Amino acid sequence: MATLFEYFDRVEIIHLPERSDRFLALSKELARSGYDINRASIPHAPKPDDTFGFSSLGVHGNFLSHLDIITRAKDGGAASVLVLEDDAIFSRRFRRRQLAVADQLAKVPWDILYIGHSLQGGTSTRVTADLARFTGDLLWAHCYAINRSVMDRLAEYLVYTLHAPPGDPTGGKMYIDAALTLFRRQNPDVVCLVTDPCLSVQKGSQSNLGKGKSWVGKNIPQALSLARAVRDECWRYGVVDISAKEKR
Repeated sequence: MATLFEYFDRVEIIHLPERSDRFLALSKELARSGYDINRASIPHAPKPDDTFGFSSLGVHGNFLSHLDIITRAKDGGAASVLVLEDDAIFSRRFRRRQLAVADQLAKVPWDILYIGHSLQGGTSTRVTADLARFTGDLLWAHCYAINRSVMDRLAEYLVYTLHAPPGDPTGGKMYIDAALTLFRRQNPDVVCLVTDPCLSVQKGSQSNLGKGKSWVGKNIPQALSLARAVRDECWRYGVVDISAKEKR
């Protein structure tokens, strides 16, 4: 095993074909860590015609993509699956510590692992040099893994939330990261580990989940692109921390 990606039975990437910029960027990200993107699976990205109660078509389609990956992993008997969105970037520490993380994962129980995350409240208890068990809420679902031990329950829950009415107290019509958080709240026995520190964030780029471009993005896109690139590199080198408010 040469990379952390190879620890998982499957690596699946959520990607819209028209976002060739993101595919190229993620290819370079993975190559820097020693992994060839062609080894991963890039399933068809659903594009629903109706929001179906979600906040936008993009949020609905994104939810369906995550559900499809987890369901196929469950039905196919996969031991684990790493889910990557195409805007994931990785820190320099990830490259240095990825094999250590893989070794540690093999020695501790886990159900869900977040390599990319933003912690919201809760408690964090370190279990190994690079991993901590976390009980609070989590934002971001661009780089996480699901273990076989929880696939059945999680897939069933996500199907339920897909058909539950908006505002249902047990979940319904929400961003995938919110659905994963509610699932963990309702299943406190689920062992959720996070890398400590966070090893992946979302690349600064235009979202496909429903929001239009900002004034800066419309009028001086080169300046916005440069600012995002600088932000990404500063995070990669540990100069800045990227807050949860940049998620949406």
